[in-house]
Amino acid sequence: MPAPRSVMTVPTLPTALDGLATPHWRTVDVVVHIEPQFKRDEGSGAMCILKTADEQTSLLEANSPLLKEEGELPLPTLYEESYAIWNMGWLVSVTTFCRISLSTISTAYLGHLGSQELAASALASVWTNGVQMLIFGFAISVCTLCGQAYGAKNYALVGVWLQLALIFITILSIPVMISFFYVDIVLRLVTDDLEVLMLADRYARYLVPTVLPQAIYCALRQYLQSQEIMTPPAIIGVASVGVALVTNYVFIYGCGPIPGMGFIGAPIAQSVSSIFQPVALVVYGFWYKGYHKKTWAGFDLAACMQWERVRTFVSLAVGMTVNQALDEWVYNVISALAGSLGSVQLAANSVLFSLWGLIFGIYWGFGLPMQVRSANFLGANRPAAAKQTLHVSTLLGGLTTFMSALLTYIFRKSIIGCFTKDPVVAEGINSTMPIFCVAVFLCGLHIIMSAVVEAMSLAAVLVGITTVGSWVTMLPIAYLLGIVWKWGLHGLWWGAVYGEIVKVVLMVITLWRIDWREMARRAVLHFIPELICI
Repeated sequence: MPAPRSVMTVPTLPTALDGLATPHWRTVDVVVHIEPQFKRDEGSGAMCILKTADEQTSLLEANSPLLKEEGELPLPTLYEESYAIWNMGWLVSVTTFCRISLSTISTAYLGHLGSQELAASALASVWTNGVQMLIFGFAISVCTLCGQAYGAKNYALVGVWLQLALIFITILSIPVMISFFYVDIVLRLVTDDLEVLMLADRYARYLVPTVLPQAIYCALRQYLQSQEIMTPPAIIGVASVGVALVTNYVFIYGCGPIPGMGFIGAPIAQSVSSIFQPVALVVYGFWYKGYHKKTWAGFDLAACMQWERVRTFVSLAVGMTVNQALDEWVYNVISALAGSLGSVQLAANSVLFSLWGLIFGIYWGFGLPMQVRSANFLGANRPAAAKQTLHVSTLLGGLTTFMSALLTYIFRKSIIGCFTKDPVVAEGINSTMPIFCVAVFLCGLHIIMSAVVEAMSLAAVLVGITTVGSWVTMLPIAYLLGIVWKWGLHGLWWGAVYGEIVKVVLMVITLWRIDWREMARRAVLHFIPELICI
């Protein structure tokens, strides 16, 4: 029996003669062929296709139905795929490295003020970074959903997903910002150093203006990157580093008529840089270059608040949020454990975490392209191409992660000197660096491979892997070695090594067993109604 032919009408943006989208919606018919999965409607007698693609269906069913592509395209060669990933990857690396460096620049300036100031900023970050994960999960979901919609050529839906994300992150940012005024209540459980507590509380309060701009910038960046538009975020990222360097110096030390503010100058500078990013991206990428015209026709509350869309978005975003939170919070707890070892160990750990973020910015250049291209290929029903992207990105990303960790170790003394002149803090960092570099390499492999699982919208799988690796393995071992057995900072980072090993192994097993054809079927069925009668 031939596969049923189903016609779905979706809104899309028509193009003018110059190839750009016009500002008005129109509808087009999208033809999709699906292997028979249907039942007879008892009322009308019509045969109806059932949409069964949800995360509860088997991932490992070898003979799952496959959507048939009309005019199936050949696979890119390995060179073509590597070239495409590299073209995206270096821009993503620049973007991510520059974004993360905003807080790292502040950390470096504070390290030269003193170990107490450095420890206080690290302690404040235990809370501020942790609660912000509750927002970023909703922002990063944009990449997966927009990527699948873009791959399926449902351009209208790309803009709708962004609108939905902006609504949710705006609402969620309010309680997060309020919580920044009460960090001292939580941090008293970590340390009894009153001076560090007071400084940490002040630092967090001055970071309040960073919350919403950072979340909006994340969503806008993911929206563009899901369409393989990488240049604007990279340009804005480089410019924001310049803003951060200048504002940190001016607000901390003063310049001309502007008096130096000392410690609180760092979070103020970070706030200015954070606000600069989304404003500059909107002005350059949207207003000046018009990169949004193909997929954006203004806010449409009725379109983005349809129940099925809200349910799909929230389901994925909550899963992503839980996974991000579990992955981030375990390191925040480890930072809290470092705080119990004293301000010197906390300051040393703060520098290590700053380096951790910068190295992440480098290797994530190969994680995001894998997520974007995999989502595009799955949405276009090209599972073999998506699988090839996994192989190429993992190889390139793994090599990049290894080289980043190796170079960090080789040039460790020069790097440490950029953050602190305190010989005790410097020695603590230097002695922990070999363990740290091993953990960085393993974490890089895990995060790069997890990008393709995110592209498949398998949030529950990620949550399971993160729970076992981070909370069942990493944290207990870190506490046992670092606190109970008194290995100090070395023990905490050995815990990180063992936890990352478990996550890498589980991720490899998951990807080895996944049915890629089933994943492509799910991605396409995101754009088909629940029940289609034929």
